[in-house]
Amino acid sequence: MVMPPRCQVMAPSPIPFADTYPVPREMDKAAIEQLKEAFVAAVNRAKAVGVDFIEIHGAHGYLLHNFVSPLSNHRTDEYGGSLENRLRLPLELAALVRREWDGPLFYRLSATDWHEGEEKADDVQNGDVWNYWGLQQTRILSEKLREIGIDLIDTSSGGNYVGQKIPTGPLYQVPFAADLKQTVPGVHIGAVGLITTAQQVGQIIESNQADVVLLARELLRNADFPLDVAQELGVAVQPAVQYARAWTRMLAPKNKA
Repeated sequence: MVMPPRCQVMAPSPIPFADTYPVPREMDKAAIEQLKEAFVAAVNRAKAVGVDFIEIHGAHGYLLHNFVSPLSNHRTDEYGGSLENRLRLPLELAALVRREWDGPLFYRLSATDWHEGEEKADDVQNGDVWNYWGLQQTRILSEKLREIGIDLIDTSSGGNYVGQKIPTGPLYQVPFAADLKQTVPGVHIGAVGLITTAQQVGQIIESNQADVVLLARELLRNADFPLDVAQELGVAVQPAVQYARAWTRMLAPKNKA
C-alpha cells in the first residue's frame, strides 16, 4: 500500500507557533490561488448536501487569523505588511464565498491575540505600526466584512500567540462582542465564551451586547441546553419536529401556557 505524502503546514510566513511546533512553509501565490479554488469547491459541496448556513473560520490561530495578525504575517508582498494587505486574503475569500452562497454566511474571528502592550504604536518615521492583532483592527475587518455581505460576526479571541494570558471566566469574551455591536452597526454579532446559564444568555441578549449566543462545550454537556434556557426564561420556541411532542410546553411562553 502506497501512503500519501505527508502534508506540509502552510502559513503566511515561516513562523512557528512555538519552539516545539514545525516551521510552516510560506504560502506562495500558487498556493493562495489553490486555497481560493478550494473554498469555492467547499461552498459547492455545502450547497449539494443542503446545509443551512456557512461559517468561515478566521479565528484561533487558523490560517486566516495568521494572515491578519502582524505576529504571524511578516510578508512583504500584497498579502502582508500594512493592515490593508494583511486583510486582503480573508476579504477575498469572504467575497468569493458570498458570491457563491446566497444563504446565511457567518465569519468567526479572534478579537485579540491577547498580547501585552498597546495594539497600535504611533511611529513618527514609519507611520502607524500595529504590534499585534486586537480590537481596533477587528472593528475595521468587521466593517469590511459587513460591506461584503457577511451576515454575522462570531466573536471569539486568542489562539495565535503562545504567550497569551487570557483572563478566563464567565462571559470573558462577551465584551468583544458588545464592542462590535456598538461600533459596527448593520451586521449581526455573536457572543461566545463560558456562557453556561439561562441568566447569562438572557443578560447578553436583553442588554444588546450581542444578537446571538453561540455555544460549544455547554452543548456537549447538555444537548438540550437551548430548550432548557427557553423554558427557564419563558420564551416560546419551536423544537425540532422529532422532539415536538416531548416539548409541547415550549410552543408558547409560560404566561400563556
